[in-house]
Amino acid sequence: MPVPCTMRNSESAISVFLTVMMLAAGVFGQDVSGMTLADELKGLAPGPRIAYTRHLIAEGREDAEVFFQLAIAYHESSIPDSAIKYYNEAVSRDPDHFKSYVNLGVLYDDMGDLLEAEESFLSAVRVNPGDVLANSHLAFMIFQQKRYDKAWLFLSKALELAPDHPQPMFYLAIFFWENKMFREALREWERVVEVAPGSYLAGRARDNIVLLQKALNDPVPTGDTKPLR
Repeated sequence: MPVPCTMRNSESAISVFLTVMMLAAGVFGQDVSGMTLADELKGLAPGPRIAYTRHLIAEGREDAEVFFQLAIAYHESSIPDSAIKYYNEAVSRDPDHFKSYVNLGVLYDDMGDLLEAEESFLSAVRVNPGDVLANSHLAFMIFQQKRYDKAWLFLSKALELAPDHPQPMFYLAIFFWENKMFREALREWERVVEVAPGSYLAGRARDNIVLLQKALNDPVPTGDTKPLR
């Protein structure tokens, strides 16, 4: 957590703090009037971002973006309760704040709360029906609850929107794996590696290919080993 300032002169404290912020952001000598808040905070560690956004709120700024940026900083600091609080503050001010819904979905998924994750991704898809990642993640949240027909509706939408996007491909492979369609799963993970070779998903796909090849070499493949997601 940020260390509280003990300087007697609060205006001086804020001045020093903002100077440090500007130095860290490397924006001296630039016209910052047209910069977004995300631009101002770019490159800063979560602690200074929390301090600065809370200062802006204390000074009266109340738009969705300032709460969203504060939520991201808490999210990256692994303080999920505060992140959830401020993502929800963002969407209370802007019910169409798409990125807040997506990040809430990711956070709830990481916490193992599939129902809340599903609701968040549903809200994201309501705001932006054509977003590939939101449709893909929503499909996988529903799939994990074994509601396969509904999950397929959203995954097929994602695949229709972007047939060569690695995320829906990756989830399609898991769909195939769970249905013991191992060769089809292998094909999709190989495609992930082909289209996004340096990505996190490609690394996971390579690991799953190794697991899958072991399953294929098993005289009686069961598919009981769970793939990495």
